Amino acid sequence: MKTLLFVNDKIIPLNGFTQRYIGTMLRGMAESLGFPGKKVNLYISPDELKMFSDETEVSIRKEFVRLLISSTVKGILSPLNGIFWLEKITITTE
Repeated sequence: MKTLLFVNDKIIPLNGFTQRYIGTMLRGMAESLGFPGKKVNLYISPDELKMFSDETEVSIRKEFVRLLISSTVKGILSPLNGIFWLEKITITTE
């Protein structure tokens, strides 16, 4: 499993464990919303949160679900240095 993390279009290097951990969490979130897939993309900015599973946009209709995804990702990334929530964050796993 390969997971890439971008902050403001700059790649943040991740070791193998962190790639698998984040990738497994992203796939689990997409699958729990009814969109299983091998490739999952998550885009977070101060104004927006979008998730795609195998190029299909995951429908996130409820604000509670949006907040749950956002807080989960913030928790996953919190130990990493250099990530600020006022920036654009992109995570891709396949």
